[in-house]
Amino acid sequence: MKFNSLVPVQVALLASAISGQGKDIRYNVIASPESPNMSVAVVVDNNTYILGASESATLLYSGNAPIAQVGYHYAIVNSANQIHATEAFSRAPFQGESTENEFFNRSLSTHQLSSLPQVYKQMPYVNRIESDLHILNQIPTIQIWGNQTEIDMLHKEQLQDLKFKFNVTYYGLNDIQTFENVKVSLSGRSSRYIPKLSYTLKLKSKGENSLYGYKNLKLRALGRDPSYVRECVSYSTMKSAGILASGFSYIRVFANQRPVGLYGLIETFQDPWAANVFAGGDFNYKPGYLYQGQLAGPNQSEHIYSDLSYYGENITLYSLGQYKIKTGAGKKEKPDDYRELQRFTKFISSANNKTSVDEWEKHLDTIVFTRAMAIEDLLGFSDAYMTLVNNFYLYNNPKSPGRYIYIPADFDTTIGTSLYKMDALLSGNYSQHPGFDIRPLTSKLFSNQILLEQYQHVLLRLTQQLINPTIMFPFIDSVVEMINPDIEWDQSLPGVGRSEKLPLSNTRKFTQSPFAPGIKTNWTSIPLTFDASLNGPTNSTDTESVKGFITKKSANVLAFYNK
Repeated sequence: MKFNSLVPVQVALLASAISGQGKDIRYNVIASPESPNMSVAVVVDNNTYILGASESATLLYSGNAPIAQVGYHYAIVNSANQIHATEAFSRAPFQGESTENEFFNRSLSTHQLSSLPQVYKQMPYVNRIESDLHILNQIPTIQIWGNQTEIDMLHKEQLQDLKFKFNVTYYGLNDIQTFENVKVSLSGRSSRYIPKLSYTLKLKSKGENSLYGYKNLKLRALGRDPSYVRECVSYSTMKSAGILASGFSYIRVFANQRPVGLYGLIETFQDPWAANVFAGGDFNYKPGYLYQGQLAGPNQSEHIYSDLSYYGENITLYSLGQYKIKTGAGKKEKPDDYRELQRFTKFISSANNKTSVDEWEKHLDTIVFTRAMAIEDLLGFSDAYMTLVNNFYLYNNPKSPGRYIYIPADFDTTIGTSLYKMDALLSGNYSQHPGFDIRPLTSKLFSNQILLEQYQHVLLRLTQQLINPTIMFPFIDSVVEMINPDIEWDQSLPGVGRSEKLPLSNTRKFTQSPFAPGIKTNWTSIPLTFDASLNGPTNSTDTESVKGFITKKSANVLAFYNK
């Protein structure tokens, strides 16, 4: 960021009017001065006006000043009325009554993004609410604020499952919303071991207190992705392929007055999420079971994983922690709540190459699952169902009891960032994708020749019409242009946590069994610059750049089909 510094100024009073400059308008800017003794000002045609800080939305500074004849910009002013930092550009005169909630040192609030084509329509059972939660061409701000000692403890004890109640303020371009007593905790597993931490926000469950209809959200740190775009591309690809998943958008995060960085905002699959996406937000909607596959329980001793294997009639084997229930159960889940999942795995176990498509369709939306597996292969998901039986959900739709909808989630190890050797994920031969032929659901489903041919068709169509350089690079470039200033800002900030050594006991165990063949014995993030992570070269056989992966993968898939 470029700033001018320590420039003496003539500070005007807010109430003063300058002859000939016409009526005043209201200027609004989100800023976080380094010191409480500093103020924020708007400089209009070289005249400086101090802005007032809001008591509740403490990052917002507002005040009246004349309409600019030439231009205006914002500045940070110290106690001696000297400009400590100023925007290095001029904003065009604003003619309305009040500016948007602009962000200090960002010249644009709304960006022009390229779009990805809608290759497949969303399924007809999806009835998602209209919501402004995710507006991809804008970057709002979220402030977590409250007791500083508790905020410090949350960050200091980053490996502990601590929960605190803080207030959360959302700063959109044209609105500000504050929520009290929000349950805030750190999210993720491996993401706990890096200085830039991710968060889970849970708004009050009762009443209509929600952020654009959603009460449970995640702030994704993007801490293992130097390109900052992998999750954005993955979620956008899901949307283009008509696959039900969370939305995604970028957001700036602050803890009290401290800037934390650029994050991704996604939804958490807890109530009222199911009502929001299947019933248009109907408060009376009674969701079915939503099962989460999360590899294994934290203290699980048995070699039982969330791969959708059938464990026999012992229902307790389903409740060891490898699965979680996000909706459909009571306040305390019971082993019997896994009965529906047990029936599904029993069907998978009994299926063979003679099982008809119609029979499969009674138990699973095969169209959505096929698309999801195609994207898992084409974008190189290494921490998903086929690769590591992780990061997926199965929803038992009450309108079609016993018929599951597959929902993929958490796309941080994708598009060149991998737990596996890169060659395995870059292969154009879908059958070489790690786990394709050993996971119960993929191995049984695609033993049906009709469903296998549908899978092959989807792979080819998505490669030709979506996941290739011609289609994806303009979208990626437009996103990068939008977030570039915030990447520079993010990288200048110290992490709120610390680096911890990632335990590798489970990873080593997996390499010694057919559970996850080909997984790397030591998963570490190779330090890459933003440009190398996005464009390459990475100079590594274990990591590929975003554009390098898309280029090589699409070429390999087309070459395989041409044979």
